[in-house]
Amino acid sequence: MASTELALVNKVEMRIALASTDAKLESLLKVYLAPLLLKLASPHASVRNKVVSICSHINTRVKSSTISLPIESLLAQFKDPKVETDSSLMRNFCLMYIQMTIGRLTTEQQNSILPDLIKGISAYDIAFQKALFSIILRVLPRWQAPDRGSNAEDEIRAVFGLDNSPGDAKFLTKHLTSVLMLNYSAFIPTEDSPAPLCCPGVPKSEFEFLTSNSPDTIPTTTLVPLKKAIIKFSMSVLTAEEQFWPLFVGSQENINEVASAAEDAFRKLDVDYEKPDIVEGLFGLFLGVEDAPPVNPRFRARILQLFCKSSRAANTLPQMVQIIKRGIMSENAREILATVEFVNWVAKIAKRDTIVPVASDLVKSLHGWITESGWPVARISNVQERNLRGFAYVAIGSLSNRAPEILKSDLDIISFLFSSLQGEHPDMRNSVHEALSSLIPALQSLDENSILKLKVLLLDQIKLGAEYSSCQYLALRFCIAALPFSDPTARYICILGLDPANRSDIIAEAKKGLHPYWFQKIHKPEFKFGKEEFSGSEYAFPDFKDFLETLATMWSATTTDKAIDLDVTSVPSATFISSLQFARQIFVMKAFESNRQISIIDDGWEHKLNEALIFDDGARKCFSDLIALWYAREPALLKFMEVAFLGFATQNPGMQSAGEMWLEFLTMGPKELVSFWAGKLTAVESFSASPSSETRMLAGHALGLLSTSSDLDNATIRELVEKFAASIDDTASLPRAHGAIIALAYILSRLQLRGNLSIIDSASVQKYIAVVLKNTDKQVVSALRDVSIMAISQLGAYGVLSSKDDIAKASDILMEIVKAANNDRAMQAFGNLYACVEDTDVKIQAADKIFALHESKQIEFLLGSGEALSCICAGWRSTVLRRTLDVGGMEPPSMEDSVLGTVLDKVLEFAKTTKPSLKKGSCIWLLSFVQFCGHLKPVIERLKLMHFAFLGFLGDRDDIVQESASRGLGLVYEKGDSRLKDDLVHSLINSFTSDSRSAATGRIAPETQLFDPGVLNTGEGSVSTYKDIMSLAAEAGDPSLIYKFMSLASSSAIWSTRKGAAFGLGSILAKTNLGDIFESNPRLAKNLVPKLYRYRYDPNMAVQQSMKDIWNALISDSAGIIDSQFSDILEELLKRMGDREWRVRQASAAALQDLLDSAQPEKYADSLERIWTMSFRSLDDIKESVRTQGVSLCRSLANSLVRIIDVDVGASPQRAQDTLTTLLPFLMGNSGLLSQAQEVQSFALDTLLKLIRKGGTALRPFIPVLVEEMLGLLSTLEPQAVNYIALNADKYGMTRSAIDATRLASIRSSPMMDAVDRCIDILDEPTMKQLSPKLLAVIRKSVGLPSKVASSRVLVTLVVRHADIIRPYSNKFMKSCISQLSDRNDTVVSSFASAAGYLARLSNDDRVLELVSHAEKLYFEGEEERQRLISGSVIAAVSKHSQDRFTSLASSILPFVYLAKHDSEKSVKEPFDAVWTEHTGGVGAIKLYFGEILDIVADHLESQRWIVRQAAALSIADASNAVGNQISQTEKLFTVLMTACSGRSWDGKDVVVESLCTLSLKMKGFVERDVQLRDKLLKVFKVEAARNNEAYTAKTKKSLEKFCTEFNLPVPAN
Repeated sequence: MASTELALVNKVEMRIALASTDAKLESLLKVYLAPLLLKLASPHASVRNKVVSICSHINTRVKSSTISLPIESLLAQFKDPKVETDSSLMRNFCLMYIQMTIGRLTTEQQNSILPDLIKGISAYDIAFQKALFSIILRVLPRWQAPDRGSNAEDEIRAVFGLDNSPGDAKFLTKHLTSVLMLNYSAFIPTEDSPAPLCCPGVPKSEFEFLTSNSPDTIPTTTLVPLKKAIIKFSMSVLTAEEQFWPLFVGSQENINEVASAAEDAFRKLDVDYEKPDIVEGLFGLFLGVEDAPPVNPRFRARILQLFCKSSRAANTLPQMVQIIKRGIMSENAREILATVEFVNWVAKIAKRDTIVPVASDLVKSLHGWITESGWPVARISNVQERNLRGFAYVAIGSLSNRAPEILKSDLDIISFLFSSLQGEHPDMRNSVHEALSSLIPALQSLDENSILKLKVLLLDQIKLGAEYSSCQYLALRFCIAALPFSDPTARYICILGLDPANRSDIIAEAKKGLHPYWFQKIHKPEFKFGKEEFSGSEYAFPDFKDFLETLATMWSATTTDKAIDLDVTSVPSATFISSLQFARQIFVMKAFESNRQISIIDDGWEHKLNEALIFDDGARKCFSDLIALWYAREPALLKFMEVAFLGFATQNPGMQSAGEMWLEFLTMGPKELVSFWAGKLTAVESFSASPSSETRMLAGHALGLLSTSSDLDNATIRELVEKFAASIDDTASLPRAHGAIIALAYILSRLQLRGNLSIIDSASVQKYIAVVLKNTDKQVVSALRDVSIMAISQLGAYGVLSSKDDIAKASDILMEIVKAANNDRAMQAFGNLYACVEDTDVKIQAADKIFALHESKQIEFLLGSGEALSCICAGWRSTVLRRTLDVGGMEPPSMEDSVLGTVLDKVLEFAKTTKPSLKKGSCIWLLSFVQFCGHLKPVIERLKLMHFAFLGFLGDRDDIVQESASRGLGLVYEKGDSRLKDDLVHSLINSFTSDSRSAATGRIAPETQLFDPGVLNTGEGSVSTYKDIMSLAAEAGDPSLIYKFMSLASSSAIWSTRKGAAFGLGSILAKTNLGDIFESNPRLAKNLVPKLYRYRYDPNMAVQQSMKDIWNALISDSAGIIDSQFSDILEELLKRMGDREWRVRQASAAALQDLLDSAQPEKYADSLERIWTMSFRSLDDIKESVRTQGVSLCRSLANSLVRIIDVDVGASPQRAQDTLTTLLPFLMGNSGLLSQAQEVQSFALDTLLKLIRKGGTALRPFIPVLVEEMLGLLSTLEPQAVNYIALNADKYGMTRSAIDATRLASIRSSPMMDAVDRCIDILDEPTMKQLSPKLLAVIRKSVGLPSKVASSRVLVTLVVRHADIIRPYSNKFMKSCISQLSDRNDTVVSSFASAAGYLARLSNDDRVLELVSHAEKLYFEGEEERQRLISGSVIAAVSKHSQDRFTSLASSILPFVYLAKHDSEKSVKEPFDAVWTEHTGGVGAIKLYFGEILDIVADHLESQRWIVRQAAALSIADASNAVGNQISQTEKLFTVLMTACSGRSWDGKDVVVESLCTLSLKMKGFVERDVQLRDKLLKVFKVEAARNNEAYTAKTKKSLEKFCTEFNLPVPAN
């Protein structure tokens, strides 16, 4: 067997040896080389050795020549599975010869062999893989990708076998990516070390696989083309998933050509960054794997950017920590920035289990980087580095927020950030501020030790001063967030924040920290006041005693059990007063613990607390009881009063409030407390001569209490009285006289109350009274006059001023003062003057004097007169006086009720008067009697009469009278028993609903005019607040609510004044109890809330304000009730938007806007279409104000709708899809764009445009309809004036083209066109399939210029942006464009010509040639110049916009272009001339297409259109001259030229004759051989020389002479 094989091998060797030429050798090798190499698999060594010897000879000859080897057969033999398994030698030789000849193949051959090289490569041994891949890399740079959109592109993966061989695809992806990472610096040694022989990101084994550790394997010169080819190959052959690695790595290449192409393609990939292989691969590149070094910093920065899209990367340990630490320590700013951004991503995305263990290390890394770069003042100057540093601060905050354990026992981070906030560059403080703010939620996890440290830190920060206002502000926020409300130190920190020198936002934040409601709101935003209490320790008030001790500590004071030693001057006044005020609030809240009704926490807590102590008897009793209790048991009370007194005693500016608090506790405390403070009498006495009038008033009041206590002997009291009596008329010292009058007024009145006035000499008392009365004279200094009035008030109230004469004199004096200036203090003194008078007639006379003051227009004065009346008629049983009682355990004298009944009857009579001022006065007086004497029998007996009187007042046109009456009705209702209440309800209802009116009862009907004409001119009659309240209560199904509503429906500012505040419903804080109505009757709430919600938006401000008052009083949790009854409210509003009354429609629209603005879209998704229907209906309302409100509603709805469908900012794609499915048909239907109302149409369009701008991919299913509608609307909505001007342009001295240019510009800038462009941007293949027929229909059916031009623009946009998507439909669109070239409007034709030019890129050859054919038809058959111009614009468009396609079809287009460029009209020839110049290089093109030019000229020389014949003749003449002697089809050319010379003469025809002459001379031999031709030519020349046109024949005769001379013919004589 071996001999046989050797014989065959020898024969082959002989033939090869005898091949004398390379061609013979090549021919032999194609036959024998593959079989010869097959013998290398022979089992006989002799055979194998012989073959190797022959191959050595072949190698020698082949290497030195250009012989091509049979590469296909060699490759097939290499891959043949039938070859013996032990055939590695044979396969190596096959690969060797393939490598040897691969470079000698043509590009086409290399392209055809590449798929075979790739198929199955992953299955071979690594040595074979290496050799094959090396060959592939040599072929790739010359590989040509198939045309985009072609069938070849669709089948490319199948050609390479990658669809069935994922291993091959994986192999290619891996190794091609490695090639892209290659950098030949790997072969360059340094001074210190040899060449590294490795590249960043490429393991050494892979580096050796690619390069064999030699720079010659892939030459440097070929590396860049190779990388470009790899990018192109990846984009064409690999799937999107497989493209990730080559494109990503390629995008980081230093060569811009490679990087830009890869980056553009990479950005289009939709990558899932949660895939393990991608994340692990990126980690490997960043950190380095095995022996592969990490990639460069720029590359790492890009990897970090990708990691910021991956949740897996943020949760992969330990790699996540490793890359952050390495990135932070980088010297590359871009990498550091990307690292910090990744840290923020980790803080946001990482799972808690992942981030908690590593957060501390990450924070330390960031902290270390910041400090190393300079801290707190950074050693950087450029903005970029400062921004980077700022991001690092934010990252620290984000990490600490996610892992609060970092802060639990260590406040170093907080201290570090606060210090940074103080010392950092101003540009970075916002970042530090943000970092600190992000720590706030994490503060709840601090342990006790950390809390103590935090308090110290925050105290230091709040004391920094205004220069560090940001530190102060954040210290307050930390304080509120981290420390409970019960912490006294925390509250003191907030008190320090109230310093007037601080910034306004700091003061506002400090107030939140001291206000329990806002403190609660910060911690629990869902907190509903009135429903929850401060039950938890974090919300409880500080302990009163602990708070005082904290103050003592902060102020370095020394305390004992019952005393405190404090240097008040060392404490700023503002801090001192704020501290005492908060301590007082703690005490008051403690007192109110037993009465939850008056301690409800809401936003008006502080104000209501103070009002309760003034007007609410229950609150005052609670306060007094606690003072009495603590005086006996709790020393802290005395310490508080001691501190307050010390502050007051300094007499410093601002310390007056301290004295007021001390006196408040003194006046409301037990008599034992007064006795305790009697020892301070001397000190208080010294204040009575203070320069401050407020201090003197306060001191006088205190002296009245202290000096009359049981602990002082009578002698001391008399001595004190005598001392002050000596000073009351001291003209030398006004303060001393002023203080003496005050002090004596309080001392004498309290002595009278205690029954001890007799110890004072009566003469002294009378002297004092005389001085007081004297001081009321007009000539007296106003200060003394005012204090004397106050003294009369005190003396009269307690019965010191008891003489009839004195009373009469004082009465006259006071009344004179009252009448002169409406003096409120004088009125109060007048009422107090009769408090202890027993003479009924005198009291009635006094009341009459007040009645005479009804003319006053000052409402507060009238309220004061009502208080005075109650004091006159009820004395100390009037709550007005009762609340001024300041001596515990003592009762002032009482009196009979007869006067009260008599005066009440008078007032009830006044109520029936028609005199407006008296009617107003009687209403307010009745209200005062019910409020201040409602507990007395005469009032109770007359409640029903008062009820009817108040009903009569409801019909008054004065709003104050109405509101007073409404409050009065509420008070009457509250005072009555159950039977009376039922009667009152029926009476009130009848007063509103009865058809008849009774002047005696004062009942009113719903139609009663309550306002003067014109005050509330609505266009449809006047508005009645009480009618609406009546309707509201009736709709709610509970008429008894009317009283509560009327009591609350008062909008006048008078009720918020000190006088008006007294007319509340019982307790100042008791209004919220009305919420019990809902709790006990849910059905009532269901009926009432929707209607009350609507009424709050009534167009009439009086009705609106009344309803808001009712809402605020009834609804404690507004957000909660709206949420729970959302559907009912929505239904009510939608129903009422169609109401007959415009007020209701307008209110419903306004209410609907507010309701939807605060609601989640899911809540009203099912009603969206109905909502829009009614909203558009309001846009077209007959009433202008309703239309205005409708515009506001629709605008709000549009903005909400945009937020719902804006997927890019986080909206739900499904919800966006559902919303658009519901609304787009509506907006484009009869209720929207097709509406007859222009306002509705315009708003629907505006809304659609907003949706398109923000809709994103959610819009895709609707794009076909949207584009169709928008294109149509461009014509529909074009102003009619434009069409008119266009049709009558001549009348206005304008051209049609100028008007069309303006219209075209408006289309380009139209928001509708922008919307169409946006739709096109997000188009995909399925949507394009639906859009195609609609767009064709628009093009076909549109009649308006805007729609047609816009349609052509859409086609252009589609070609430019979505070539692949529109390609299947390009032929149809091209056909449509061709049809539009016959339009009558030049602008439309031009637009579609341009669109056709773009479409030529994608259409097949037949369709493009059809377009060219149509252009030729227009040129050759058109009867007008316009048609030839259109032809030129079509050809120019194809040339400009589809150059490649034009070039490929040049032979079919350029001959026509050549002919047309000889047109006699300049405007026609210019575009053709430009196209010819653009696509030809001169005479060569004429020679190339001469045959075609000749044919087209021959076809049109006989044209019926003279201008075409001219162009044809000139073109062939020009061509004949250009081609020289190299002429084919000579005979035909002569025929054509002679034909061109026939006919009459015309300008330029001489050129044709000259051309024929020139041709004859050039082709002299041809002419001489054909005598017949010569004779024909001679005849032509003779004819043309004999024409009648002298200018023409002068030239043609020269041609005749030349011809005759050249051919030796006689020249004709004529």
